[in-house]
Amino acid sequence: MSITRISIVAAVAIVLTCLLTGCWSRIELNELAITSATAVDRKGDEWFVSFQVLIPSSISSGIGITGGGSGAPVIVYSTKGKTIKEANSRSFFESPRKLYFAHNRVIIVSEEAARRGLNPVLDVYLRNTDARETVDVLIAPGSARTILEQMMQIQKISGDGIREINHLESKYTSILPEVKMYQLAMSLASDSGSALLPEVFLSGHSDAASLKVFDRTTLPAKVKLGRLAVIKKDKMVGWLSRKEALGVAFLRNDVKKTSLTFACPNEENKHLTLQVGSSSTELQPILKGDKMTVKAHIKGKAVLSESDCASMDLYKPEIVDALEKAAVKELLTYTEAGWKATQRLHTDTLGFADLAHRKYRKQWRTWKKDWDRYFAAIKVEVSAEITLTNVGLSNQPFNADALREGKK
Repeated sequence: MSITRISIVAAVAIVLTCLLTGCWSRIELNELAITSATAVDRKGDEWFVSFQVLIPSSISSGIGITGGGSGAPVIVYSTKGKTIKEANSRSFFESPRKLYFAHNRVIIVSEEAARRGLNPVLDVYLRNTDARETVDVLIAPGSARTILEQMMQIQKISGDGIREINHLESKYTSILPEVKMYQLAMSLASDSGSALLPEVFLSGHSDAASLKVFDRTTLPAKVKLGRLAVIKKDKMVGWLSRKEALGVAFLRNDVKKTSLTFACPNEENKHLTLQVGSSSTELQPILKGDKMTVKAHIKGKAVLSESDCASMDLYKPEIVDALEKAAVKELLTYTEAGWKATQRLHTDTLGFADLAHRKYRKQWRTWKKDWDRYFAAIKVEVSAEITLTNVGLSNQPFNADALREGKK
């Protein structure tokens, strides 16, 4: 390579180096207020937004609930504004650090705000880059802020704890779904225009906002999950009970794991529990005239996890068959309750509009103009098939008296 060419390359490299800007927009960690949970309340024409912010010194030094110290690991404060974003911006009037939402786990919306409309909440999270659309969304029946103020014994940061409760419940009982912000937006933008959100509430008469309550083995107030909120066209229209919610979950094919508890065949005040490990639901729409019938067939596998049925020999095929039929009967009571609740609220929580649109495109052009009326006329026929794959190591429930008699 000639000296001239080397000089040209060196000159280009120097110019390109000068163009590098480096980390000109960096923000140091000690300048950020890491937000673990957010609450949204509505009072009159103003939005009240609450933030659960971590206190790094309490967490890093082991001080706090699990560390045996007296310092709280989080602090909660609220701002208000005519819009949610204005309320967020007013945090600079009282916070020495910039709010950082990358680790925000949950957003809790009050029932009042949800009944007045969720579109502003969705707009903020989908429009701005500083908010994550993977945050879990829950509904609080009263003040959403009070949920953020409650401490937990096991989980130091209650925002993380609420998300974990929601995740584990969805995974192991399937009664309440875990709904992300983007999933909520997709549900409301679908043909059915509806969504389901879990309820989070405070159980107890006194709060657990003070660390003094952790000197006891039980809390006077606890954060719990409850019912299922039904959202229609961005507004909350009502609640589903847990039984109704599980029935809807079966019809929506959203059941991962759950349990069914029912009375023993031919025995009063005796019960057994089946653990449903997997299930699938097939929905088949059938058009008759201008009315649609939806046939739902549910298939599942279950194991016997507890039995108090003394008169049954669980190793006999006819007994197993009887239990399977009893399980199907119990399951159908859930789906019937879920379907009746859906009709009562006049909300297509089951996604039948999407089924109709896919299969009957021509008719959908007419149906979509007045879907509520056509939805109310839909007939649902549910059938189920439960296969009991395991009854455990004993064909009879444990009975100490019977075992003593057998030894004599």
